[in-house]
Amino acid sequence: MQKKSFFITLILLAVSLTAVIISLPGCKKQSVSEDAEIILAAGRDLSPGYKDPYFSTVILKTWEPLIAISDDGDIEPKLALSWDSNESRTEWLFHLRKGVTFQDGVPFNAKAVVENFKRYSHMGYRPSSFYGFAIERVYPGLLKAEAVDEYVLKLTFKRPVPMLIYRMAGWGSAMFSPHCFNADTGDFISTAMGTGPFYIADRKDNEYTVLKRYENYYGVKAKAKSVRIKVIPSPETRYSAMKSGEVHGVIDLGGLTPILARELVKDERFACNAAKSTISHYLTLNGRRFPFSDERMRIALNLAIDREKIVKHYFCGFGTPTMSFLNSTNPFTKVYPPYTDMEKAKKLASDVLQGRRQKVKFLLHQYGVSRYPYKIISEFIQAELRPLGLDVEIVMVDNQASRKTMQRGEFDMSIGTRGLPNLDPTWLLHEFFSAEGGMNKSSSFGYYNPVIENCFAQLDYTYPIPERARLYDTIIRQLLIHPAVVPLLEDTNLAVYDKRLGGYKAITYGITLDKVHWIRKDEAGQ
Repeated sequence: MQKKSFFITLILLAVSLTAVIISLPGCKKQSVSEDAEIILAAGRDLSPGYKDPYFSTVILKTWEPLIAISDDGDIEPKLALSWDSNESRTEWLFHLRKGVTFQDGVPFNAKAVVENFKRYSHMGYRPSSFYGFAIERVYPGLLKAEAVDEYVLKLTFKRPVPMLIYRMAGWGSAMFSPHCFNADTGDFISTAMGTGPFYIADRKDNEYTVLKRYENYYGVKAKAKSVRIKVIPSPETRYSAMKSGEVHGVIDLGGLTPILARELVKDERFACNAAKSTISHYLTLNGRRFPFSDERMRIALNLAIDREKIVKHYFCGFGTPTMSFLNSTNPFTKVYPPYTDMEKAKKLASDVLQGRRQKVKFLLHQYGVSRYPYKIISEFIQAELRPLGLDVEIVMVDNQASRKTMQRGEFDMSIGTRGLPNLDPTWLLHEFFSAEGGMNKSSSFGYYNPVIENCFAQLDYTYPIPERARLYDTIIRQLLIHPAVVPLLEDTNLAVYDKRLGGYKAITYGITLDKVHWIRKDEAGQ
């Protein structure tokens, strides 16, 4: 009897050890139920809620715009299937998709779109952790939005708006059920209800968002029934959560730094793919105080920094070095490959400093550090600028303090990112480089360029798209000759995930969330 008990104990021990071995990296995993919740990590709250103009990011696919930006960055019909305008571009007709309902069951039609435009016109400027919204930015001089038929919308403007479709793409034409917002204030009065393949089932500020598949979606339904997005601010903690199995993928831009992503995929349980991103990284320079008030020093900086090294060593090759401010996913930009000329940079800096050394304050934002390898990049730049006679002091500050510090001009340089809220570069370029631009003022650029000012003046009455494209190109070339900021690189969007997931692909902004699913045995070839 004792011998039989001994053998049973050995068998149980063997079974336990086998279970442990199977769970180790590189060993065959047990299959996961197709209905099991998929848990992803983000560095910020992707559904900030009621006061945000969109309630949640487009990445979550809970809402859709009239005109979308495709996965590869082009204009794409969405809730509006087609559009046309009069010759003067003051009247636009949009032919809407039929057979669509919002997630609360309200029909999507021209009447619902008009209510959304009423909301746009009443809510004023709304800041967002994604892209702030103001109706004048997207629909300048809008006189009327009206339903001329159940599925035909008409927009009438005071003057021509030739770039309207580019402005509306993506964030510029988000649609929500009229029952979830107060059109007179612009506030959401309940969880936002869009037309996307997912709806928000539950959320807690800065902790999590639970998405459920919208079963009445008009198109191809989301493959996953339930997705939970956990807010994990630290990239190192997101990495650890992936390793432990707490989360199954990272979502949002800067989900994992390239170095951490490279380390993670050494574990054969995980995979990574990449796509071009709308995000660019650049250095802000305080043009209101010495030494960057002198254009020669700004040019010296532009020539001294080795962008190729930054991409190779700190982004592991995931990025494109550039000297152009406007990201190459925009249809109106041109790619200008970077180059360095340290001897010319030294000569320009010497002419400015006259043999003296100059201390400069490098502002490092906590928000950026939590998503990108900014700390080590700032130290690299610190070393790069020493031969120019610049002694860089790196100062870490939180987000609120950094904004105030920059507004007061109590810094010399900073590093940050900029994305594209839509495909029209007019507003972005004006904000940064017009003498009256909000970013020019609030970030202490102190920038004035008469050629660029003339281009902005011409854009006000230039309507043919090819002629506008030439003006945009003139602005970009002027910024190469007379820099206000120092572009570094265009980011690459990395999608890092557990190999048990299928359909997990990076796109220009986010991932193919509606296609993500647990791989079945037959898909895996088991």
